[in-house]
Amino acid sequence: MTVFRATAKNGKLDFGSEANVARLKEHIKNNEGAHYKLTKVETKRTLTQNNFYWLYLQLIEKETGNDANDLHEYFKRTKLPPKFITVMGKQIKIPKSTTELDKLEFGEYLDKICAESGVALPNPEEAGYISS
Repeated sequence: MTVFRATAKNGKLDFGSEANVARLKEHIKNNEGAHYKLTKVETKRTLTQNNFYWLYLQLIEKETGNDANDLHEYFKRTKLPPKFITVMGKQIKIPKSTTELDKLEFGEYLDKICAESGVALPNPEEAGYISS
C-alpha cells in the first residue's frame, strides 16, 4: 500500500511540497484505473501515552502520598476544560476525559501537571516508552 499524506487547507489538499504532488501524480499515472481511499488520520493520544501517564501519576503518588486515582480525578477536574452533557433534559458539567485529548493536548496536560506537582516528568526513553 502506498501512502500519501496531506493536510486539508482552504478546502484543498496540501501535500506539503511540489515534490510530493509530483510523486502523487506519477503514482496516479502509473496506476491508471486504480481506486483511492482518503482516510482522516486521528491524532488521539495513544495507549503508550496513557501508560506513560499512569507511570507518572505513580511517581507523583510516591512523592506526595496521594493515591494515583485521586490524582487523576483531581488533575482532570482542574487542568482540563469541562464538558457539558444533557441528561433527562438537564445540562450538567462533567470533567473532560483524557481519552478525548489529542497528542498535543495530552502533552500540554502533562506539562500542567508537572508545573503544579513539582514532580519532573520521567524521560520516556529511559522509562521504556520510546526506543532510540
